[in-house]
Amino acid sequence: MEDAVLPESHILEVLSRLPLKTIIRCKCVCKRWRDLVSDPYFVDLHLSRSRPCLSFHQYDSPSSILELVEVEHEVDYNRLTLHHVKTLNLHLSAVPYPRNWTIQVGSVNGLICLHNRDFDTTYIFNPLDEEYMILPQPPKPNFEDVRFPLTYGFGVSMTGKYKVIWIYGLKIEVYTLGTDQWRCLGPTPYRINYRWAVDPPGVFVNSHLYWIIHGQIYKFDMDTETFESFPSPPGELGDDQESMQTLGVLKGSLSLFSWTSLGFNVWVMKESWYKAIAVIQENIDPFLKSLELKPRFLMDGSDGTSILIFWPWPEENPSLVGYCLNTNKILDLNLPSNFFASMLTYRPSLVKLQNFGSERVRVRSLYSNDTVSAKNRYESSLKFEQRASF
Repeated sequence: MEDAVLPESHILEVLSRLPLKTIIRCKCVCKRWRDLVSDPYFVDLHLSRSRPCLSFHQYDSPSSILELVEVEHEVDYNRLTLHHVKTLNLHLSAVPYPRNWTIQVGSVNGLICLHNRDFDTTYIFNPLDEEYMILPQPPKPNFEDVRFPLTYGFGVSMTGKYKVIWIYGLKIEVYTLGTDQWRCLGPTPYRINYRWAVDPPGVFVNSHLYWIIHGQIYKFDMDTETFESFPSPPGELGDDQESMQTLGVLKGSLSLFSWTSLGFNVWVMKESWYKAIAVIQENIDPFLKSLELKPRFLMDGSDGTSILIFWPWPEENPSLVGYCLNTNKILDLNLPSNFFASMLTYRPSLVKLQNFGSERVRVRSLYSNDTVSAKNRYESSLKFEQRASF
């Protein structure tokens, strides 16, 4: 009697439903399983069933640490439990600095876009494969452009083209993965005066990127490559220094959180804006009002709830605070944080960066001993050091 062997289609079905941490281990079982997990059919199948994680990034030290965690929200117990998946040291520069300004720009289909402000270098990174690419640098802006700092974003068009967007004060640059070049789309239709040195990256929703800048929402269409203002919720936004505003994604739709002296509101964009949650100041948990909190991240909770992650300031050793906007309950994350931290929704994927590589943009291993790339990064760091000394 021949040994029973599961058909390959059955194996793929089983593997695609496993937890992320288990799939990572499956790649090490044998060559056959490694090849199955790398097969394009399985990559698409797994992505369609992939549960979203959180990508938590601390970038204020020479060891830029990225944590992938799965989130379990128990509404009845007011508990938000983080299950560790993977920890990565993003030592993407050859020479360490007291602070590593490699920040998260955005995440789409398992790919994370990172930008190092010290070296002005942009990376596309897949945490599961521990591989990354270094994109060519965009053309240097002229004096008129750099009078206003920049913001940026990462997303994918409806036709499947992954794009990195840079918005200077007066112009827009676009890089499509696999093309080896930046394209200038010309001047922006708006003269945007930025409040911070670098405004937060754009929020990606359904082939569009969105930003709030000085109380105005702007939108970039990844297919038509047009940049325009976007209507705000009625009577909600404005250049109000006393209002804390942040964009996010709830249940697949663009969402806005706003907290003023009157209370807070959560708006969700469907065909138009509608107010999903409203809590007056008197009903907000006293703990939230006792601290100076900075809204960091909007995310979906269980049973149709919505969660806002706060960063408490100016505590000496702050931990991130989760807050269920529906139940008005504090959710202790027990996750240390500081100003130099960011969070993204990350949907694990086994998409291969080789699909977008080229002679100029080649795929590198995060932990390889690539002496050529190390030498290039070292030379780049020396150039930065020389610039900084003037």
